[in-house]
Amino acid sequence: MSRTLRLALFGHPVEHSLSPQIHRQFGQQLAIDLDYQAIDCTAREFGPRFAAFLVAGGSGANLTLPLKQAGLGVCQRIDPDARSARAVNTLVRRDDGWHGYNTDGAGLLLDLRGLCIPVSGRRILVIGAGGASAGILAPLLNQGPELVAVLNRTGARAEALAEKHDHRGRIIGGGFEQAAELKDFDLLIQASSSGHQDELPPLQRQWLKATATTYDLNYGPAHRAFADWCDQHGLPCHDGLGMLVGQAALAFEIWTGRRPEMTPVLQSLR
Repeated sequence: MSRTLRLALFGHPVEHSLSPQIHRQFGQQLAIDLDYQAIDCTAREFGPRFAAFLVAGGSGANLTLPLKQAGLGVCQRIDPDARSARAVNTLVRRDDGWHGYNTDGAGLLLDLRGLCIPVSGRRILVIGAGGASAGILAPLLNQGPELVAVLNRTGARAEALAEKHDHRGRIIGGGFEQAAELKDFDLLIQASSSGHQDELPPLQRQWLKATATTYDLNYGPAHRAFADWCDQHGLPCHDGLGMLVGQAALAFEIWTGRRPEMTPVLQSLR
């Protein structure tokens, strides 16, 4: 009987994803035989493609856009972070069915810790109110920041996201037109998708302390516009590649019970 661990990434598009490379390196690091495939499918195709993966012996999967919400529908159990985000990025097959997790926020915290960027007691500004922000807010607030502010082009979305999480800590939300009074933030997290169009939200340097640092959930070409803005304003800037490796390491631990080392994989990707 084969001992190969059969894993897959489902999403659209996935051809440029680094996840297969990351997980193969994790497997080599821990001497775990695995087969990790990238399966391109739309939300309409997900049901039958996932069922075929199960029949072929699949025991764990990652989900990326546009399938993170669709993944909720195949789960018998959903962990608190996934329930809060209303999005699943990791699935594991247990005796009682599929369990769903969201490791994005915890992966971000792993990278921030590695970069020595504190969260507890700090003022944090999050740009964007889409799925990326939804996935990180609960883990961030659980670390006890002084304040989290969410800004979005559509202020109502940011307000709704803040209201959903206000039981966890001090959080506010609004549109960019309401941000004139914002100031003294220690950390700016760029969580919008504008970088994929080589564009930027209407950022203001005055929102941040002189000693502030910045973090972009994007990496690669989608990070370039934000990195240029940070350079123009003399701000330390970090891309989201470490978060990608961090959330993957946590997913790998869910599947195998073993946490791989992030640093050698991150260095190889750099």
